[in-house]
Amino acid sequence: MRKAIGLMLASLVVICADVSAQTVKLNSGYDMPVLGLGTWTLKGDVAEKAVYSALKSGYRLIDTAKYYGNETEVGRGIRKAVDEGICRREDVFITTKLVPWSNSPDSDIDDSLKKLGVKYIDLVLLHQHGSNDDSVYRAMCRAVKAGKVRSIGISNFYTEKTVSYFIKGFDIPPAVVQNENHIFYQNNTLREWASGQGIYIESWYPFGGRGHTKEHLQNPAVLEIARAHKKSAAQVIVRWHIQAGYIVIPGSSNPAHIAENYGVWDFTLTDAEMSQLEGLDKGARYENW
Repeated sequence: MRKAIGLMLASLVVICADVSAQTVKLNSGYDMPVLGLGTWTLKGDVAEKAVYSALKSGYRLIDTAKYYGNETEVGRGIRKAVDEGICRREDVFITTKLVPWSNSPDSDIDDSLKKLGVKYIDLVLLHQHGSNDDSVYRAMCRAVKAGKVRSIGISNFYTEKTVSYFIKGFDIPPAVVQNENHIFYQNNTLREWASGQGIYIESWYPFGGRGHTKEHLQNPAVLEIARAHKKSAAQVIVRWHIQAGYIVIPGSSNPAHIAENYGVWDFTLTDAEMSQLEGLDKGARYENW
């Protein structure tokens, strides 16, 4: 009964989301920022400096993954910001992901805790479909019960059928589904269905990913809206994600771009502008993960 009530309340929050809100309430009961830094492809000192720069710019959500090979550096960037009084650990929402082919997922979670240098991880995701999905997801459930992880979810699952599997078959349903989403691939059907289940959709590749950013940031409709608000194209796209109900994690190692991507709290897209951007949907992804 308690789980059902939690799901209903989380669903209500999604449907009635405040477009000015900077956090959402997950079905796990924890608040998650709606805008964070993605760290895919960032390595070594570059990753550490990007995380530190993001926290200094106001971000409180940092996304990494075991597969990225940068959990240690991400942890260092967070600790540096905490040590300097920029933020507190409890204010930073840390996401990492487990590979789906792991034969030792419990140990993998402990390893992530050690590399990140934290006592708990805010969100752990099953990174994608793989040969050992069930075992990995069960380990994630055990980690929640043990207090090592606060919320869990999945990544790169794009249909109601594949997401439903994790709702029906395990003790703890996913709180977040992290997928490729952008103005040319909006997957509104999944987002609307997930909203009814109390699950949030999180966007990676919000600008289309490397090799595709130009067609997003130089799209005529996006530029027209950017001029109207005296904002950059990137800021318009990030703002669209938030108002459409996504959590969004643009990635960058450039401090200026990191700060720019966070400067979206002082304007709101109109209903007409949201409809204009929604009309850009082509229903096609760039990746097949």
